[in-house]
Amino acid sequence: MNSFQEKEKKLYELLNKLNNFEVSQIQNKDQLEISSLKEHKNQLEIEKNNLEEKYQHLSKELENAQKKIEQLEITKKKDREKQTEFNQKIDELNQETEYLIEEIDKWEM
Repeated sequence: MNSFQEKEKKLYELLNKLNNFEVSQIQNKDQLEISSLKEHKNQLEIEKNNLEEKYQHLSKELENAQKKIEQLEITKKKDREKQTEFNQKIDELNQETEYLIEEIDKWEM
């Protein structure tokens, strides 16, 4: 019997708490949470936009760097070709010089 009275007392206490519980408190908390989530979402969108702008900038820089590398490779190839051509002309001149020296030596004898 004692336990029944205790249960009844607890039940009344819970009912009083429920009666005193205001729905507006929940709504206020929910609104605060929603507002906080909206602010967080806006901040994330701003950060996302900043990151996208940085990505676009870096992509352009990469493209420019690749173009410069291609131009440098072309220039380097042309320089090698000029160097090879120059070396060939030097070899030809050396051969001509040797031939002329031999011819001069022949004439001197």
